[in-house]
Amino acid sequence: MKVQIKELGAIKEGTIDLNKKLTVFCGPNGTGKTYMAYVLYALTKLNNKSIGIRLDEEILKKLVEDNHVSISIDLDLIWNFRTKEVENIKENLWNLFAIPEAKSKDFFAKTEINILETKEEFEKKINRLEIDETIKIYDYSFNLKKQSEQNEILISISESLIKDKEFYTFMEIVFLSRLYSILAFNPITSSTIFPVERNSIYTFSNELSIRRNDALEHFQAITTNKNYNLLDLVFKRTTRYPQPIRDGLEVAEDLNNIEQRNSVDYYEFADEIEKELLNGKVVINKDGNVEFISKKAPKVKLSFHQSSSIVKTLASLVIYLKYRAIKNDLVIIDEPELNLHPDNQVKFAKIISRLVNKGLRLVISTHSDYIIREFNNLIMISSNDKDVISVAKEYGYREDEFLKIMDVGAYMFNYKNEKAKQTEIKPIKIDKNGFEVSTLDLTIEDLNKRSDELFYTLKYGKANS
Repeated sequence: MKVQIKELGAIKEGTIDLNKKLTVFCGPNGTGKTYMAYVLYALTKLNNKSIGIRLDEEILKKLVEDNHVSISIDLDLIWNFRTKEVENIKENLWNLFAIPEAKSKDFFAKTEINILETKEEFEKKINRLEIDETIKIYDYSFNLKKQSEQNEILISISESLIKDKEFYTFMEIVFLSRLYSILAFNPITSSTIFPVERNSIYTFSNELSIRRNDALEHFQAITTNKNYNLLDLVFKRTTRYPQPIRDGLEVAEDLNNIEQRNSVDYYEFADEIEKELLNGKVVINKDGNVEFISKKAPKVKLSFHQSSSIVKTLASLVIYLKYRAIKNDLVIIDEPELNLHPDNQVKFAKIISRLVNKGLRLVISTHSDYIIREFNNLIMISSNDKDVISVAKEYGYREDEFLKIMDVGAYMFNYKNEKAKQTEIKPIKIDKNGFEVSTLDLTIEDLNKRSDELFYTLKYGKANS
């Protein structure tokens, strides 16, 4: 799925290929990387999609009686569903970026969001699609099966779901919309974002409470507008924060419930981050607050406020991997190097690679030369060259860390020249040696040049330097 963005903030134009398992955004500050990440998140988050496409009563009845049922795939309906969802994202960019709706036209009048795929290409892709996996939608798990060149999908459920009183309402009103989204935005099931503000979400979750801010905004609206629709008390969400921040705060407010769900496939990665990077455990206490237990002081539980910066930065990712991650999720991390020492940045690059090879898709925006260089190492060792593989083993690289060239995409966000007012997004060439980030390389070269000149001047004097 290739997403094209035009006229969005600093971005003049750019296309991102989300078919890649790992996508890397590079470039100077203020060039639109976060804007792009936010739009990709809004497009791919499952819970961000519309609901209300009703499941036929006979199909629901058969599902309940037999624990499985086949549903015909209407390609026209799914195509139209995706078209409407993309348009809905564009119309609600003000809500995504938390600006007043009245100013939306000033900021986004020329913005375009396109998925670069013809209807014929889309239909061929869905027809060829093969699915045989368990999908978790909210707290309900479904096994979905579809064979290539067939226009039916088999849905299977466990008997325990039938006993859930809310299951019937979910199936009737929500399920088909979610299934359409999974098919329409294939290969991505849903998405999760970790913005740079992630280290503050658990720290200040009580002070930044979404429910409290919702109540405040609704109260202000009622007292200033006699025609205020009271239904908005139920459906309207606060625009005080951008959507990624709001979604993060909602997770922070619901930690007691989140802890009850285990992510079987990705729990081990959370455990590895705790052992390799944090040297301790991230836990959720009985009050639903995050605490940290250091390996060096296992009897002491530190509040999130007391924990180190690296714990605050990685805790949200640890909790996601323990309790929420599912295969084909798109995970977006803004500045994964945040608060990490260089050796931990290198370790984290390896963990990212293992997550990719385990079935998650990642988009990262980074300024870290350490992370880029380790990605390049992981690309080089994916070669079939026996000598390279031998060296890789000597350095302790694991096979599940190898990055294949075909799985990686990288993009440079930058101004064409000093006079340009908007940035262009250009793909970075990737070969068997990895990829080069010119803006980082130039800075490092300039710094090395200055250091050398200062060193030799200090040692031998300017005339001999």
